[in-house]
Amino acid sequence: MSDPNTAPTVVERLTVRVPPGTAWAAVSDVRRMGEWSPECRGAWLLGRGGGIGGGIRPGTRFLGRNRASWLPWVTLCRVVEAVPGERFAFDVSFFGIPLSRWVYRFTAVPDGCEVTEEWHDRRRSLHGRLITATAPLLTGVVRRPARNRTTARATLVALRDALEAGR
Repeated sequence: MSDPNTAPTVVERLTVRVPPGTAWAAVSDVRRMGEWSPECRGAWLLGRGGGIGGGIRPGTRFLGRNRASWLPWVTLCRVVEAVPGERFAFDVSFFGIPLSRWVYRFTAVPDGCEVTEEWHDRRRSLHGRLITATAPLLTGVVRRPARNRTTARATLVALRDALEAGR
């Protein structure tokens, strides 16, 4: 499922020498994202929507912990798609204002799987544009699409290196 309201602003893909289910399990454990991402430091699961023993599923909510420069911030995230070994997607908001949708796709290839990471910019409302204008003061990120392209590529490379090393 991609965001029906926006085409992806950023798309990065990389082949990882593990089965799609292995890559999906790592990415969908959002608490681990800080192991790979240069900006996301991890996540806290909210309620009983997923995690250890329960599995992550649509509706699972979590707080994304982020830091790009000196000031950390959190976003509220909600899983919108969780198809083991195939797709994982979540929406990101800040004080109820839609910011983005992140989509991960896992496609089997002869040596493992291709992992595709997409960022859909959802800052279309007046409030979203206001956040876009003020976010550089809080996050230190001036050009969000360019930053997300760089961090998506770095995340996929770190994910590949960790999974291929058996971590």
